[in-house]
Amino acid sequence: MANKNKGQNKGTSDKNNKSKHQQIETGTSIWLLLPIIFVLSVLPFIVRLKEYNTNLSKFSWFTYNDLYTDFFLYYKQQFFLVAVVFMAIIALIKAYIDKRDIQYTHILIPLGIYAALALLSSIFSDYRAYSFRGIYEHFESVFVLLGYCLLVYYCLQVVRTERDVRLIVNCFAISILVMSILGLTQYFGKDFFTTDLGLKLILPSDYWSSRDTVQFNFEKNRVYLTFYNPNYVGSYAAMTASFLLVLSALTNKNKRMIPLYILSAVGIVLSLFGSKSKTGLIGLAVAFAIALVMLSRYLIKYFYLSIPMLLLIISSVYLYNKANDNVLINSVKQAVVFTKTEPPLKEIVTGDDEVIINYNNEKLHVRFDIVNNYGYFTVSDDNGQTVNLTYSEDKKEYLINDERFPGFSLGTAKYEDKDLFYVLINNNAWFFTNQTGDNTYYYMNQYGKFDKIITAPHVLFSGYERYASGRGYIWSRTIPLLKKYIVFGSGADTFVMAFPQQDYVNLYNYGFKGELLTKPHNLYLQIGVQTGVLSLIAFIVFYAMYFISSLRLYIKGRFKSYYAQVGAAILAASVSYIVLGLANDSSLTVAPVFWALIGLGITVNRLAKPYIEQELKSK
Repeated sequence: MANKNKGQNKGTSDKNNKSKHQQIETGTSIWLLLPIIFVLSVLPFIVRLKEYNTNLSKFSWFTYNDLYTDFFLYYKQQFFLVAVVFMAIIALIKAYIDKRDIQYTHILIPLGIYAALALLSSIFSDYRAYSFRGIYEHFESVFVLLGYCLLVYYCLQVVRTERDVRLIVNCFAISILVMSILGLTQYFGKDFFTTDLGLKLILPSDYWSSRDTVQFNFEKNRVYLTFYNPNYVGSYAAMTASFLLVLSALTNKNKRMIPLYILSAVGIVLSLFGSKSKTGLIGLAVAFAIALVMLSRYLIKYFYLSIPMLLLIISSVYLYNKANDNVLINSVKQAVVFTKTEPPLKEIVTGDDEVIINYNNEKLHVRFDIVNNYGYFTVSDDNGQTVNLTYSEDKKEYLINDERFPGFSLGTAKYEDKDLFYVLINNNAWFFTNQTGDNTYYYMNQYGKFDKIITAPHVLFSGYERYASGRGYIWSRTIPLLKKYIVFGSGADTFVMAFPQQDYVNLYNYGFKGELLTKPHNLYLQIGVQTGVLSLIAFIVFYAMYFISSLRLYIKGRFKSYYAQVGAAILAASVSYIVLGLANDSSLTVAPVFWALIGLGITVNRLAKPYIEQELKSK
């Protein structure tokens, strides 16, 4: 009798568990998933003209003009913040209604530290107004950074079932396919945004009559998608392609989705090639290597499928490389080969009573005086010896007759009401004046503003500043800033203020003449400067915790559950982004996708763990 009751109780219990499971499966409202779907699948497509005021004209290194236009960033920030507000309200309501239902994991600790330091850095910043609203060519305010962290937390609280994950993933895959179609229009020189319909979609109606004059500064056939810079196409494509390829390799149920995954992956890889992003190719290769390690047991088990697939991928890459003049091999060579350069112009000092020019370690001292409305030069070397000048009637210049300063010449000019003089060095004219009122010397920059030239401290990459398209210079001048921002950074979105923009000589030497450096082209330096070194450590710990826990979970090769399949795909995608962070910075074009995937990844790891443990026990 006892056994009979026990059997009845067991049957009742199983029935109740099944009923409870079904209740959980249908418990998450699609409305609660919409912010995640929006960030992953809709936000990247937002492109719209916005005229705005930069409020940067007061700085000597910026133009007098404050009115600029933006297509790719401003409205992405606005719509992302709307989604963040919605997520915050839902998170607060859920916490109030049912505190016991709140999901917690230790990985939220470093994430919370990162968020707190980002907020404090912005509050205590000298440029807090910019931190709180976003800045020219970036629009990644402190509220956006906090939104990234909230997005991770929100995924953990809202995503509960396989149905939730499938809906998010399938919407994401479809969006990637649509994005790849847009990329193909650009790749084949038929950019959708240059069509009448495309222009009407991204321009306010007031501009429709002049839409024929709208042009983006991208060469024909260059893929930029909706990301402002082809480098960000590399980040997006590497993430999405690795995600889709791993997912398609692991999918053993609902196989009708595999063609969508593969088609989307192929399309976005073609966009990657069309973007000419070398870093994107490297990121995809690293993600591929990680995927091979993670899936090794699975690939060996299904060798009759995996070997042909690997051979197909390798042969496709080989044929593409051969058909495009070894573009892939050359990209790798450029990434690993360091070429030393030593520009002859070492330094220019705008001193109190003279301008000092260091050329090949020989110094030229120039003084300028105005007597009876005529300009006179006094020129000497570092030993105080007068350097001979010859006046050229044809050029109206003084030629310097000294082999130490070949091709140098001096001349006078006028800008508005200021008397200037210039020094011609290697056919480039450097304009100076000592007529600003304090009798000291100033350099007149490309914006017609008078400024002091500085020589920024630098570490690493000395002589190799041209490495990685000039990133060596940017990194070498950014690293010294970190010691100033150990605890608190300069504030969210304030890299442009923190960077030594007045390092005019080296900006000229390494290919940035006339450019404003608004980003460090390195995610980790960007975090370290803007939100502090401690926040950088917190971010690295956060990702390391995710990466290690994911690798431990999936290295066991158990991918029967859909959660595990998605989790492995997200891990591969995140690795590509983290690797690309060495050469690209955080941007609203791509970063929200990364953070949404990480949030989803942490969630599916938690959901996949019981299934994997059960598989191992039943082995």
